[in-house]
Amino acid sequence: MNKRPVQVTVEAYRSKYMSLPRLITHWHQANSIAEVTPEGGKILEIGPGSGHTTWLLKNRGFNVTTLDFDASVKPDIVGDVTEIPCDDNTFDCVIAAEVLEHLPFSEFGKVLSELKRVSRGHVIVTLPAPFVGISTLINFPGIKPIGLFLGVPYWIKHKFDGQHYWELGKRNFGMAKILDVFEKQKLAIVKKFRPAPSLFCYFFVLKAHGAEH
Repeated sequence: MNKRPVQVTVEAYRSKYMSLPRLITHWHQANSIAEVTPEGGKILEIGPGSGHTTWLLKNRGFNVTTLDFDASVKPDIVGDVTEIPCDDNTFDCVIAAEVLEHLPFSEFGKVLSELKRVSRGHVIVTLPAPFVGISTLINFPGIKPIGLFLGVPYWIKHKFDGQHYWELGKRNFGMAKILDVFEKQKLAIVKKFRPAPSLFCYFFVLKAHGAEH
């Protein structure tokens, strides 16, 4: 049974929610997993939403399991990210993309602990991090496009809007505070980046301190 209110309905995922910037982030989600996980690896995707990342991962040869507390999204597992109903070290990579801001910040550390528990490899977390400015891609033959950003974060106090309890870059939720929680949960940063040319979120590729993979 759902203990939390549904904040984004399944109908919303199919309409105005799926903007161009969000489509861009789905590619980055799948690519970030592919960079640290062997083909055929077991992936746990928390909050599959529209299913675009799931589709991309399956087409790249990954074994994907989805989890959501909302049964209407039709996840493989109906469950809460604060108590993931899976054994320790089950997955090669666990991703929670723009999910954790839907929970109070007081639960952030607990959820990271759960993500780390069920992963034997990496954990990928993406957070909303709205940016006021401009972005572009610089292209050179033979290399991947390079993202260029110019601007500043929304340094304003966040107000709960029915969906997000907090957002990275807003007042009292600066980068240092997020990194401190990662450190306390013994999650080392492998890579962190804003997914060019999107101005709306930030990626963290993590692994447990001392993990072999």
